[in-house]
Amino acid sequence: MNLDTQLMTLVTMVGAGVFVTAMFDTYKLLLRPSTYWNRVIVDTLFFLTQGCLIFYLLFLTNGGMIRFYLFLAVLLGISAYFALLQPVYIPLLKGFIKLFIGIVNFLKNVIDRLILQPVFWVIRLLVALIVGTLTILWKIIDVIYRLIILLIRPFIPKFLQKYLLNLFKTCSRMVYKVKQGIFNLWKNRGRKDDEADS
Repeated sequence: MNLDTQLMTLVTMVGAGVFVTAMFDTYKLLLRPSTYWNRVIVDTLFFLTQGCLIFYLLFLTNGGMIRFYLFLAVLLGISAYFALLQPVYIPLLKGFIKLFIGIVNFLKNVIDRLILQPVFWVIRLLVALIVGTLTILWKIIDVIYRLIILLIRPFIPKFLQKYLLNLFKTCSRMVYKVKQGIFNLWKNRGRKDDEADS
């Protein structure tokens, strides 16, 4: 290797030491598991990946030739990071994470209040209109049915009267259950929304 290649390799290894240590701090803040064995496994995979990255950089700069001073260069980069860059990098990283979480929460609130809640209230309004319309129609049908039965009752056999009465009661119970189911669903959903807002 000529002098330029050696100097380039040295600078690259120092930079690799800084980069790997910064990535480890980032990994600890964002992705490191809490349980011991998971942490051991993931840490091992992390360092293997970073080792492959360092060797790839070494291969690009000097064809993959390993020298003892290159290990010292990596250690120099690690030491430089801990001494000079970590006190600045960690607060910046935490601030960026906090800013990112704040932006995500803001976007979630905007989407919820400007899109999801209006759509939900429109659906609730449509359901209320449908239920109200069906209720009115059923009451009209009920009145017409009772009027027809009142007019033709003298001409209908008693067994048929009993059958029609049972059929009408069954339909009434079904309509009532459907109405109560929709009402309970609406009520529970409204309670959940109120709890979420509070």
